[in-house]
Amino acid sequence: MMAARWLIAAAVVVGVVTANAQAAPQGTALFGLQSYDDLMIALMRKWDVPGGALAVARHGKLVLVRGYGFANKERRAPVETTSLFRLASLSKTVTAVSMLQLVQEGRLKLDDKVVPILGDQGPRPDRITDARVHDITVRHLLQHSGGFNRARSGDVMFLPGAAEAAKRQRGPLPPDCPTILRDTLERRLDFAPGERFAYSNVGYCILGRIVERVTGATYEAHVRARVLVPAGASGMRIGRTLEPAEHEVTYYDFESKKRRAMPGLGLKVAPRPYGEFAVETMDSFGGWIGSPVDYLRFILAIDGRRSPPLLDWATLAQMNTASRVPQEVAAADEASAKRSEYGLGIYIHRRRDGGVNLWHTGSLPGTSAIAVRTDDGFAWVAVFNGRPEGRNKWRSEIDRGLWAAKSQVRNWPDGDLFR
Repeated sequence: MMAARWLIAAAVVVGVVTANAQAAPQGTALFGLQSYDDLMIALMRKWDVPGGALAVARHGKLVLVRGYGFANKERRAPVETTSLFRLASLSKTVTAVSMLQLVQEGRLKLDDKVVPILGDQGPRPDRITDARVHDITVRHLLQHSGGFNRARSGDVMFLPGAAEAAKRQRGPLPPDCPTILRDTLERRLDFAPGERFAYSNVGYCILGRIVERVTGATYEAHVRARVLVPAGASGMRIGRTLEPAEHEVTYYDFESKKRRAMPGLGLKVAPRPYGEFAVETMDSFGGWIGSPVDYLRFILAIDGRRSPPLLDWATLAQMNTASRVPQEVAAADEASAKRSEYGLGIYIHRRRDGGVNLWHTGSLPGTSAIAVRTDDGFAWVAVFNGRPEGRNKWRSEIDRGLWAAKSQVRNWPDGDLFR
């Protein structure tokens, strides 16, 4: 607990490092990729973000893996290539791949109804107030069309919704996923399942429990064994709110003011990254931590760009096919969602030239992340231990900047830092 208290204190202490101070980039890049270093350093300086990390691959080969700035600015500890970051909603693609593996193995179907799978973890039959709950399928949850709209009803996975659900259900504290999903499915939906797209954390919370019901293992254990270890991403794990993993960075919010902490964390107030949510209860929708290079290994393994493919071509085609349901609202945490469609656990951007790029972002107080795969053989993952106040503009600058850095490379080097 002493480590947790020190971590929280460090997150709110006024740093002795000025906004323009930078640690020297750590890690390795092949020759000719200076544009990426220039971008990352400039972004962090402009937005006063302490640390970040980047991994870039071309045709399945790692060409850059770098850490920038500070993992902990009070101790002036630099971000290393092995530093672990909260990946936030990049976790959803991990969950989607795990679900789709179960589909291709014949252990469930995309159009299976969710309530029967959940069994006693699901809503109590006598407390279901909306019969449409019985229509929710696995596909609906994967494509964010399950009937939950946080713009209308609030995000029940965070405060105040999570605490209210735990109180109604007399569930544990901090509020866990089974408690919140049961409460959600016993209440009225915001729209008919399959009718709209509305980005939903609770939908992916439910998917994690389906993984457990079908496999008989915990979500984390199953995903590590069947998805991450085969992809070479064994360093990824579910994070903890107050107990940092070895090599995990410290998270910084733009607000220094402490807020009410999530009930059950043992704190009355805390900085937002250490009190507004409980990471350990967010496993399947936002709980994974890892280094950018490990997450890059994972996304390269989905279609076999590197290592045996996690999904066969038929399943992959379903994952990368847009749902075609209209958007209820543009996702607040996805700056480019209006220009993209959603498949199963991944955003799909169709370019004017007919090409298709796949992407996802992650966002929490103290965390910003983006992962991209292009149809011309590139992939990159960038993560930061800060999230500025103007988060949508900040995220757009990250996205545009990484594309610009790619276009500035005159001659791509031949080599592979994975080896």
